[in-house]
Amino acid sequence: MERLFRSVEQNPVPQDADITGDIPDWVEGQLFRLGPAKWDFDEDFSLNHWLDGSALLYKFTIRKGRVDVMSRFLDTLAYQKITQIKRPVFTEFGTKSYPDPCKNVFSRFFSQLVPLELTDNDLANVYLLDDELYASSETCHIWKVDSEDLTCMKKTDLKELLSVNLASSHPHKCPDGTVYNLGASFMTGLRYHIIKMSPLPSDSLKKSKGFERASVLASISSNQKTTFSYYHSFGLTENYILFLEQPLLVNTVRMAASGIKGYSLKECFDWNPTQKTRFHLIDRVSGHEIKTKYQSEAFFFFHHINTYEEDGHVIADIQAFPDPEVLDKFYLNKLRMGEFAVSCQPVFTRFVLPLKADGKKNENLVTLKNTQATAIKQDNGSIFLEPERKGEPGFEMPTINYSMFNTRRYRYIYGTGVFETGKFANSLVKLDNVTGEMTVWKESETMYPSEITYVPRPGSTDEDDGVLLSVVLDVGTDTRDFLMVLDAKTFKELGRAFVPRTIQLPPTIHGMFRMD
Repeated sequence: MERLFRSVEQNPVPQDADITGDIPDWVEGQLFRLGPAKWDFDEDFSLNHWLDGSALLYKFTIRKGRVDVMSRFLDTLAYQKITQIKRPVFTEFGTKSYPDPCKNVFSRFFSQLVPLELTDNDLANVYLLDDELYASSETCHIWKVDSEDLTCMKKTDLKELLSVNLASSHPHKCPDGTVYNLGASFMTGLRYHIIKMSPLPSDSLKKSKGFERASVLASISSNQKTTFSYYHSFGLTENYILFLEQPLLVNTVRMAASGIKGYSLKECFDWNPTQKTRFHLIDRVSGHEIKTKYQSEAFFFFHHINTYEEDGHVIADIQAFPDPEVLDKFYLNKLRMGEFAVSCQPVFTRFVLPLKADGKKNENLVTLKNTQATAIKQDNGSIFLEPERKGEPGFEMPTINYSMFNTRRYRYIYGTGVFETGKFANSLVKLDNVTGEMTVWKESETMYPSEITYVPRPGSTDEDDGVLLSVVLDVGTDTRDFLMVLDAKTFKELGRAFVPRTIQLPPTIHGMFRMD
């Protein structure tokens, strides 16, 4: 496992992959994957956490029966600085910031007192906006990237555009082109913000593009005075936006002192298991939050799977952990020692939020017959949610047929065991959320498959009529990494594209496929 977390080098010249099996001829396009890839910059210095590594973007191009692969580090300011001085000058997730020797004494002192500059090491996700490729993490900095040579083109600062300090790396795109995202601000009060980008006008040459069309649809004040909830994703239905205020809290007092005290971002987190998780429903048109207060017991999560409406209820499917222990397991020294046994593992978790709250106290307001989830009205008028869980725990990075079934009732979830040592180690998983049946792909304990990317067959309306793409890293002796193509319906392998030995690929976080 240690080989997975060695620093790698970029390979910006495309090289051909060797294909075995049969990749369907309709699968033509580009698969982009993004993640941390370099942690060692000096003989006596390494970054502390997997999520601190410099962002590497790589691309598989599939065309006319051929596959090639290339990679490039995102040439961000954070990358330029750490390459130059061998230390991070921005606070990273698990590593403190160091003084920038390029600044004068006053600037360095001021930066320590007022740590306003956030990292632009955008390692979490890539997505399209107006058919342009963007890389993001969870700060206000988002990089536009050339989709052909993977060079950085332009940085957008959401703090300047919208007064937003943080933004999710999982925006939602609607069929009409409207894009929603979730942000937060902490310099002028602790608030969460729903960001809306209207569709690109047909007369696009005369209208603003991309983030210039963004505006704040709604703002929600934090439930706490000096902390706000960590989030990685949010939910979207046809009529609502769902934001979960979970009790993993960012301590802004500690964050403000990070420059002087030497705190990493992770050291500014507080887990409060006695605090309830709060569910906020915001109307997509008006931006108004509905008055009903929904709560559940504390849990931790990264990923919403899907959210949709059914017969007067909002169904919220989440891959939930009992607590955030997993974040501690991503420290590099543990990963390089193969110490990733996590006692709490994520599981498919369904919450059901009744939109009508006029029932009797202590009554279950869920009237759906196809779920065991409950919503009990409390004495104070709030609704306490008890979830339903399906399948077995141990997989993450949940994926669905997003383009066809996001915000809609659906059936299938695809996931990976990531670095887990449990039931789904070295595996890919397909979960039927109706029956709870799980189908598993696993070949070798030396193989670590990435998040699945779903590619629907053109013209098909079946939910699982498509292919699944996963990059499999093989740490065995005399082996090669490969791009694997699975049939989404049967979960059987169709083909592989073996990466040349000269190209090093790291584990990635998220990615996307752009069809030609």
